[in-house]
Amino acid sequence: MGLLIPLLILLGSADLCLAPPLNPRTQPAAPSAPSNSSTNTDPNGSTSAPPPEDSGESEEVRKPIEEKVMRATLPAAHTPARHGETEGPYLIGQRTLVDDYCGWGWVRKEGESWNQARWVAIEYNPKACPPPHSFLPRPQDDKDYLYKLYGAFAPYRAYEPQADVWVDVLQIKGFVSLGPAKESIRKDPPAHGSAKPNRFAERGANIR
Repeated sequence: MGLLIPLLILLGSADLCLAPPLNPRTQPAAPSAPSNSSTNTDPNGSTSAPPPEDSGESEEVRKPIEEKVMRATLPAAHTPARHGETEGPYLIGQRTLVDDYCGWGWVRKEGESWNQARWVAIEYNPKACPPPHSFLPRPQDDKDYLYKLYGAFAPYRAYEPQADVWVDVLQIKGFVSLGPAKESIRKDPPAHGSAKPNRFAERGANIR
């Protein structure tokens, strides 16, 4: 028995020496550096080219849209045929432009001649009925156009500074376009106020 115990210890130590080596632990892979590849990969696996670098050149100017070009050159025929309140009494108005003179043009009653017409300035509410030329690119685009003008004369007059005169004010509520007139009205607007002997009396009577 005395020899049996040392023999068992010797055999056990031999088994430990002959045991196969353990597998080494798997080390985690080191993070790879970002690639300088010229393509980008999206989550779906497809690749796309990188955005072009700014070359320093200015961007190409795009041509204007054809619709906007047409809108900027609308003729007077594109004024609404009818706008605002168009019921009740009306006057026939012809848009007239005079250099260095304020006012909208001439108005007359139906059946009267243009010799009986009155030169007027237009007063309007932009939310209710702006003047016809406000729908056009330029105020002069409806020169010599005829309209039915609905509204009434104001109880006051407007001062025309270039000619130093007072002109009638028509408060419009609506209009109907009648198209271009056959010819221009050959009639001058109210004359220069300084040519009238009672110009100061006229001005004083209208200041209220």
